[in-house]
Amino acid sequence: MVTNIQLKIREKSNLILGPFRRKILEKAGKNKFTIISNNCWGGHVYRWFQIGYNSPTIGLYLFSGDYIKLIYNLKYYLSLDPLFITYRDSKYRKILEKRGGANVKCPIGVLDDIEIIFLHYKTPEEALSKWNRRKRRIFWDNLYFKMSEQNECTIEHLKAFDQLPTSNKFVFTHKDYGLVSQIVFKEFINDDYVLNDTTHFNRYISLLSWLLQDKNFKKHQ
Repeated sequence: MVTNIQLKIREKSNLILGPFRRKILEKAGKNKFTIISNNCWGGHVYRWFQIGYNSPTIGLYLFSGDYIKLIYNLKYYLSLDPLFITYRDSKYRKILEKRGGANVKCPIGVLDDIEIIFLHYKTPEEALSKWNRRKRRIFWDNLYFKMSEQNECTIEHLKAFDQLPTSNKFVFTHKDYGLVSQIVFKEFINDDYVLNDTTHFNRYISLLSWLLQDKNFKKHQ
């Protein structure tokens, strides 16, 4: 209940404060960017600045192994048209069944050997339309990558993300792994993974500093 109230208040304040935040990016010529995220986190950033969704990774999530494959071969996977299946044909069927709700009702898109869980879409037609439209908006010369330690994430996945050859990246973790790109979400230190990175999505990161490519963008670390 508290989470929903917090999100509603933030979304309303974004309408007022977003344009002022965006102007700072515009003055620096950094307002045209694409965030490739493993989950819905990127959408919150775009709304924070009141900027259109310049990324296809909105309203969805990927399991960590698939996300690593995606970011290491992004242009290849995005050149493919997703084929849609239901959870019954998913390689993650048992996990999705356990999660239930939207996880077993939403469309699932397959790109070669990876699956995209279109959690916040009702039909394959809606998912495909928005995926293709936002894919065309990608700023290939200004990519940012975000990951979280969730969705069957292993230390191997975290290390692979840490080695991605770009400085425009970070990963939310639940504890200190000694990774260059990590940001520890300290309220989950006693958990096994990052349970929620969207309610307080900017608690440990200065979004402006990150998008302005300031190395000191991490907070409270």
